[in-house]
Amino acid sequence: MRFRNKEEVRQYVWKKIEPFCDFPSPYGRIPNFRDARKACERIRELEEYRAAECVFSAPDSVLLRLREIVLEDGKTLLAVLPRMKDFVVLRERVKPTIERLKLGKKADLSELRGKVRIFAQGCVAVDIHGNRIGKGTGFGDMEFQLLKKEGVLAEDALFVVVAHDIQVFGDLGYLAEEHDVKANVILTPTRTIRVQ
Repeated sequence: MRFRNKEEVRQYVWKKIEPFCDFPSPYGRIPNFRDARKACERIRELEEYRAAECVFSAPDSVLLRLREIVLEDGKTLLAVLPRMKDFVVLRERVKPTIERLKLGKKADLSELRGKVRIFAQGCVAVDIHGNRIGKGTGFGDMEFQLLKKEGVLAEDALFVVVAHDIQVFGDLGYLAEEHDVKANVILTPTRTIRVQ
């Protein structure tokens, strides 16, 4: 299937994934699909995750289980508040919902230089080459670029995307723009895809 633009991909995915989502509706969002827990639990399969002391997560609901795992495993969670209002750090085992993230300690990014080995995002669509499409606000790419510029991302940091199998495509590279950051690993409820 060939799409004319990213918005067409979004509309296609939102319609197709809606039966697999609970509240809220996926439209206009990073879809929070029912089997997200299974996809997130695959993070523990990654050697790079096991070696990581600090993991970054976007605030998307689809990543809630991933954030829980990071804290259960005694790692530092660096998260960003919605609309990039602030970066926060959590270390204690809590349920790191969006509301709970707001209570996190404001992050001093200079203290985290080179520490983030995993950068985790949700998506609306992603292809097997790592081309990710978000909801259209650009925050995912901006978060990555800011953390890279501040030196927070380790040299070998992995960009991990959590997605439903419906959200994974063969090739969306023809829609990629210069500012788009490619993912390295895609975690779905049924598989772990390492981008070549």
